[in-house]
Amino acid sequence: MTQLSKTQSIVYHLYPGVIITAGFVIITPVVIRYGYPPQFGMMISIILIAIPTLFLHLLKAKSAEDLASITDLNGFKNHLPKLKLILYAVLLVIAAFIIWGITQPLDQWLTRNILGWLPKWYTLQNFSGYSTDKIKTTLLLNLVLNGLLAPIAEEFYFRGYLLPRMQAWGKYAFVVNTICFSLYHFWQPYVYITLILALLPLCYLVTKTRDIRLGIVTHILLNIVGVILSFGLLIK
Repeated sequence: MTQLSKTQSIVYHLYPGVIITAGFVIITPVVIRYGYPPQFGMMISIILIAIPTLFLHLLKAKSAEDLASITDLNGFKNHLPKLKLILYAVLLVIAAFIIWGITQPLDQWLTRNILGWLPKWYTLQNFSGYSTDKIKTTLLLNLVLNGLLAPIAEEFYFRGYLLPRMQAWGKYAFVVNTICFSLYHFWQPYVYITLILALLPLCYLVTKTRDIRLGIVTHILLNIVGVILSFGLLIK
């Protein structure tokens, strides 16, 4: 396994976010003109930019390390017992939503007072003003992409590939991974604090258990629950 320098590990975390955000900024005003919410623009960015960008980097890394398959890049191949895997994932999801609830006022304050210079659509966190049909389409796409494909791609890239190659950071590797992965979400700067606090336990446990499945399962559950809650609000 080829270890990364501190600079490489930071750059490899952040550059995909720059590319994804550039796509988000270009695509979103277009989808808004067609009556779709900004979140739909992010879904298109996931399909066209996020997943291809991460895949191409992994493909290049596979060749550089002379591996037979991209899956061989995964440095966390331990398998927790299924019951423990599910228990850890559920506890992490519960903890994440508790943290989200506590930090919501801070996120809103940051949006109003620090990020007010951004276009309103950039920091829009609800579906106010959009038709029910457009919202349903966005949420269904969100369920598939953000609820399944994106978590698998992100966890494999950030936790399976990058984190095991960050020995240059020593025992703080999981902390750096958490912070850099949070910052990678340049399209969601209003939730930086929430992301860091919510993801720190996840990155720590993935490191300790050395089971990438824990990151994948937790990430999928978090995103799916988020989409289901959005559907619930829409029905109300």
